[in-house]
Amino acid sequence: MKITKVETIALTYPTSKPFYNALGKSTQRSCLVVRVYTDAGIVGIGEAAPYGGPMISTATVIEHELAPKLIGMDPMDVEYIWHKLFFDGFQHSRGGIFVCALSGIDIALWDIIGKALKQPIYRLLGGFRKSVKVYASGGFYALDKDKVAVAAELKSYVEQGFDTVKMKVGRTYTPLTPREIAPAADECTLSFDRDIERVRAAREAVGDSVNLMVDANAAWSFSDALRAGKIFDDLNIYLFEEPLRTDDYAGSAELANRLNTRIAGYETEVLLTNFARLIEGRCVDVVQPDISWAGGFTECRKIAAVAEAHCMETAPHAFSSGILLAASLHFSAGLSNGAMVELDMTENGLRAGLLKEPFKAVNGYVELDDTKYGLGIELDESVIEKYRVEL
Repeated sequence: MKITKVETIALTYPTSKPFYNALGKSTQRSCLVVRVYTDAGIVGIGEAAPYGGPMISTATVIEHELAPKLIGMDPMDVEYIWHKLFFDGFQHSRGGIFVCALSGIDIALWDIIGKALKQPIYRLLGGFRKSVKVYASGGFYALDKDKVAVAAELKSYVEQGFDTVKMKVGRTYTPLTPREIAPAADECTLSFDRDIERVRAAREAVGDSVNLMVDANAAWSFSDALRAGKIFDDLNIYLFEEPLRTDDYAGSAELANRLNTRIAGYETEVLLTNFARLIEGRCVDVVQPDISWAGGFTECRKIAAVAEAHCMETAPHAFSSGILLAASLHFSAGLSNGAMVELDMTENGLRAGLLKEPFKAVNGYVELDDTKYGLGIELDESVIEKYRVEL
């Protein structure tokens, strides 16, 4: 079997109203679909993370740098292909959009392998479980959402059967994230105390038995994160996600040491070498790679192995389309230390809408189907055409 063609498709879904995290404002959801074709008629589906810039940048790396090298290769040689592509571009491949591009290719190759062998990817990765715990990820800032509204939102997820929910914190702007450079700095910005009030309201609404997570999106300084973390200890917060800038290894390690609340991260980190520093330095308690961002299945399974060697769980970041959700579910299902997967609850027509048969959570779990091979998904071409954009 040989690779004959590589294709990228950019999709953009405009949201009905903007929503905000600690550092940004979103008015649309984006997805860069990767398709890898073979002479056996098998087509692999992947997704390259669209974060951090225009999708044309990542698509250009795929189409002009990676795709020409892939033509004629055997997709079954996924480990060789990963290293060949990475080391051919070593002077610029150690981060950024190159790793996003490589991730999208890698996911598609694993999809091909699963389809060729008539096996779901989670079984190729080890087949530890087929029922995957998911948590409801929401609680964003919005112009019309006060603490009462965010608390009601999180409570609604509990009523849908989730025992673990997540909300955003950190839109308070510190000296590290000054208003002069922050997107939409005057919208939804709160004082530190008012931000904490949102968390208190959420805890009261969902009750003490629910696992409540908070996510600062790497926005806070160490002093603010420590101040917040001590309060989170009292509120029995389940996980404190991305409290500091991704490369503040020393700060994150000290925070993890000084707080009872577990530190989770970092979705914005990439590659095994960098995650190994986070893990071995005890900078985190729970490891959160994004498969479409950190290096695909090939790299992320190694990240998970290092985490397991240090008795840490993995909980992949999955805030994008139905393709990434599928990859994350298979990733977590294949691992002994796969704790749970993020289930994006915000408005996103590219999550369930993109898949002909969307994944459904029942009481906080998604069951994978052994009769569906590879990622086990089929894309809805009408949705692709509706939201496709030219780059």
